[in-house]
Amino acid sequence: MSDKINIAIIGGGIIGCCVALELAKKHADIYVFEKNPGITRGENQSSRNSGVLHAGIYYEQAVRPLKARLCVEGNRLWYDFARKYQLPCQQTGKLIVAIDEAENRMLDQYLQQANVNGVPGVRKIGADEVRQLEPNVRAHSALLVPTSGIIEPTALLHQVYASASNRGINFMSETEVVKLETTQDEIIVSIRYRDGQKDVIPAVTVINAAGVHAVDIARMIDPQIPIKSASIRGDSLKFYRNRRPGLFLREMNVYPTPITVNTPTGQHYTVGVHLTPTFDIVDGEITIGDTVTVGPKLIPVAHVEDHKTPVAPPEAFLENMDFFPDLTTADLEYHQSGIQARLDGYHDFYIRRDRNNKRVIHLLGIDSPGLTAAPAIAKYVGNLLKSD
Repeated sequence: MSDKINIAIIGGGIIGCCVALELAKKHADIYVFEKNPGITRGENQSSRNSGVLHAGIYYEQAVRPLKARLCVEGNRLWYDFARKYQLPCQQTGKLIVAIDEAENRMLDQYLQQANVNGVPGVRKIGADEVRQLEPNVRAHSALLVPTSGIIEPTALLHQVYASASNRGINFMSETEVVKLETTQDEIIVSIRYRDGQKDVIPAVTVINAAGVHAVDIARMIDPQIPIKSASIRGDSLKFYRNRRPGLFLREMNVYPTPITVNTPTGQHYTVGVHLTPTFDIVDGEITIGDTVTVGPKLIPVAHVEDHKTPVAPPEAFLENMDFFPDLTTADLEYHQSGIQARLDGYHDFYIRRDRNNKRVIHLLGIDSPGLTAAPAIAKYVGNLLKSD
């Protein structure tokens, strides 16, 4: 396979698949290279996430303008997409819970930020209304965020992949990009197939959507790029909401008020460990299931393949869970872990043309809310290509 292709997309997760689907509207001869065995399995971030459709409330315009804008847009686009294809998706709404007056004041900051970001319908509610919505949640007050929801991520990825395939996108799994080189007219993409055989493919344009490996791919063509990865793993536990009355949640995402954390790159806010409902299929009907996930609990790890560093003990997941007092360590069991595509000291999405070759576009640091923002990220990349 040595004929020149038009667009090579590196990475077949939800971002790569969404970019492929979007670009297929105006471009032909597009190939997606994915080193994992399957496109639709979502081996990395695309499946190992909470499945939350974020509303866009957390991202300050001054520091994370792309996350602020693309999360709000992606939220709307996914609901439309899910309705079209009847995917497991529900606009559950979210409670961001304050347990005392200090946290109540912090909610005002996020309410203002929601208005700046254009997140519709967010309002502060009191303890009585919280109890009406979720009787087992204890609160001083809360923000009610109606556009937040949940979606089943692997079903979503499968549908995006199928839609892209139907538009003529060429998907090549178990095909690893091992080198990128540039000439005056093209980018030389060196690949390795699953049997160890190698090939060289010239491409007019390359889109680097390689997730946790995207910075490594970027360095193939720009060794001095001033961005580096932060190896962070998110671990989640779970419990069963019908195990006893005090654990029951109706359907909402329930989050603590964001807290301040100190990291090697400075002080910042984190949304914290939160409660997320999941789906079941009962008699052919998709419904809110019995399982509620608790997480993610973020920990630094040695590298992007590090799944050996121990998961924090259950007690650590309950440190800021005073808003759900009946949950105990005995209720919790392991759910999943996933490495996140975070950047060290850079907190927004990094979506830019390569500094040395404008026909290469890097998508780096596509961590949360990457799933929510994915279709909007794809449109953003499409607009970058229009500027050629």
